[in-house]
Amino acid sequence: MLPPFSLYIHIPYCISKCPYCDFNSHVVQEIPERDYTDALLRELEHYGNLDDWRGQTVQSIFFGGGTPSTFKPASIGKLLAWVAATFPIDADCEITLEANPGTVDSDKFFGYRDAGVNRISVGVQSFQPKILKFLGRVHSADEARKALQVVRHAGFDNFNFDLIYANPDQTLAELEADLDEALEFNPPHLSAYNLTFEEGTPFHHEYRSGRMKSLSEDEEVAMAELIEERLLAAGLQRYEISNYAQSGRYSRHNVNYWRYGDYLGLGAGAHSYKTTGSKEFAGRRWSNEKNPGRYMTQVNQANRAVVEREEIDLDKAAGEFMFLGLRMTEGISINAFRARFDKTTREVFPQISDWIDGELLEEKRGFLRFTRKGLLVANSMFVQFM
Repeated sequence: MLPPFSLYIHIPYCISKCPYCDFNSHVVQEIPERDYTDALLRELEHYGNLDDWRGQTVQSIFFGGGTPSTFKPASIGKLLAWVAATFPIDADCEITLEANPGTVDSDKFFGYRDAGVNRISVGVQSFQPKILKFLGRVHSADEARKALQVVRHAGFDNFNFDLIYANPDQTLAELEADLDEALEFNPPHLSAYNLTFEEGTPFHHEYRSGRMKSLSEDEEVAMAELIEERLLAAGLQRYEISNYAQSGRYSRHNVNYWRYGDYLGLGAGAHSYKTTGSKEFAGRRWSNEKNPGRYMTQVNQANRAVVEREEIDLDKAAGEFMFLGLRMTEGISINAFRARFDKTTREVFPQISDWIDGELLEEKRGFLRFTRKGLLVANSMFVQFM
């Protein structure tokens, strides 16, 4: 039996572009919701007619962006109905929609739930007005609080919200205040992301010019340790570098990425990966046209909008398997690596022995994973797998 796959649907439109964001998001005067939805349906139908995905069920569906909550529940419901008519869907399929405070109200959340969405991910980022203003967020702290209250009221018992920390000039006390307020909502899942200055963003330009300073490494480590301490004490489990969840509430969609599973991406700029299992190539990856207008034109003309394709050889796949899998605190299954690549982890990456000797990695119950010491320098180790 073939393993299940995940489906990602990209909604690229935003009310405004945040200065730290390097995702494929676009601000337009009027969102072409109907035309874009029709293009997604056409692309979905195209992949449904191929043999590539036959025999695989959909285990998770994720509406990401952009801001998916700019779309009406009717559009989301129509897309989900077409997915169900195109692919077999697991009975317990996780269906997530990203929402930004300020773009949703009670009626919308109830509408998403009725459309089939069973998990909401809210882009809170902070409850501090000063930090929200710095991050260029269009919502207020009160709107963030209201959105989380409405999520509960609408009947979503599975939800996530994001926090961003290590903002320039942010103090430990400010971060602790964010954590205090976050935990009042008893979140089943919480993502805490260290602010990074991604190339091509206004923040990166400010950073390179010297007008914006990052926190020191010691300050960032102290914040990461505070987050872990507070969230673990609240009963959340750290299952990935930036993600914490109650038992049974891990993001199934993201776990599939980290476990190097198959995924199909629909929409402008969406990426896909499909295992091939050949002796020469482990899989193939492809991505769509990023510009929403050109994406819609290409799909209307050819039923798809693929602009880049890549065959992933075994060596590259092994590195990606390690890089992604080690993000999870459980680590990577040593037996799964050998079954997939017909070699041991140390045969492919001899430096693993040195890292174990240096107490950066450890082998435990058949898994290779970071130690607490290793987690602090994980990024410098990841690059050696790529």
